[in-house]
Amino acid sequence: MNEALNFKLEEAMGFHVNRTASLMTEEMNRRIQALGYTVSTQDFAILFRIFKKGSMLQTDISRLLMRDKTTVTRRIDGLVKKKYVRRIPSPDDRRYFLIALTPTGQQMLEVLIPLVANFQKEIVRPISSEYQAITIQTLQRISHLLIDLKTTSGDKHET
Repeated sequence: MNEALNFKLEEAMGFHVNRTASLMTEEMNRRIQALGYTVSTQDFAILFRIFKKGSMLQTDISRLLMRDKTTVTRRIDGLVKKKYVRRIPSPDDRRYFLIALTPTGQQMLEVLIPLVANFQKEIVRPISSEYQAITIQTLQRISHLLIDLKTTSGDKHET
């Protein structure tokens, strides 16, 4: 019980990772909206994956982003309504759809990719490249440990 009383949330890695991610997401959303676009950073992540890999199944997008299928489906529905992506029946199985960028989505990404890239550079500029590398390696290691834990605990739920 004493150990629980000595726990300090402000010193927990997860607290700082979550806080930093929330602050970065909030600022990135603000910058995207300032340009007149009505997409979120989650939408950008979906669009960017499609941009890099080409047309993809929704299940592949969910897996790459480590998000549940329902959330990704809702996001894609919104992107279809905004005409940034379209659904194409899969040539391999008509029950599935490939998600493809539209010309409108492509044009938007031509503006947003440099915006996001510059923001990423700006936010870490005051931090030495050595500390940046250590931070990324540490976070990757924690991610791998958590994925392994999830796999070995028998949780096959796709996030």
